Amino acid sequence: MNKNDEKLKAMWNKAETLMEASDYKSSSIEQFISGRSNDTTQKIKNIIILDLVLKALALCVLAIDFVLYFGTTNVMSVTVAGMVLLIPLIFMQYKMLNRFSEAADNGQNTRDKLAYMLTYLKTKFFTTLLSVSGTYLFGFIAGSLVYFYTAYGYVRPLNGVDFVVFLTFILIGIALNFFVNQGQVKYHIKHLEICLNDLNDKNLELVSENIELQRKRDRSNKILLALVLVTGILLLVIVLKNIGFIVK
Repeated sequence: MNKNDEKLKAMWNKAETLMEASDYKSSSIEQFISGRSNDTTQKIKNIIILDLVLKALALCVLAIDFVLYFGTTNVMSVTVAGMVLLIPLIFMQYKMLNRFSEAADNGQNTRDKLAYMLTYLKTKFFTTLLSVSGTYLFGFIAGSLVYFYTAYGYVRPLNGVDFVVFLTFILIGIALNFFVNQGQVKYHIKHLEICLNDLNDKNLELVSENIELQRKRDRSNKILLALVLVTGILLLVIVLKNIGFIVK
């Protein structure tokens, strides 16, 4: 049993103890669950908000890189390509934040709120995770350009070893970002499932049916975003190679 599971077990042991008390009403239990769901809502929002801040920061640094390397067409092309890819992702992520906020606030009672949140996290949040993990790519490129400018005053050509090292760092960073945030979301999903199951055994079954329908509808969006991220990486590699940053 991992640390998160132990936290969940302790929390629900406390809830069960309260439920067994003769003077503890069901409305108080629902209030307790509602409070926990609000906490989950805020933590999920924080993941998206932090990513928006990091994306905006990466965009600003790319703009600064454009100014620093003004007149160097090769570097300017890379910064422009990065900004062109990053701006739509910022708008998409902001849209995702609004959708999640609507899903979290859509329910008129605790049960409906939990159902909407669980459905959203299991069907649409994978797209958000892809976007979150992709932020590392832009941050790495923007930061590397600043480093080259402060260290050398220009972007030195990259040999084969440099390219492999840079690509490895990028892929590891993207993977770590994805799996760390995915682990947090899975913990929150498990928490919501426990909440729903505790309120009514049939709630989770109904939500599961709705989730399967939503997954089929949203599958194309997930594939599209994954293709966009892969295309972005390939585009940047092609640009770097063609403009001479990568030497044989």
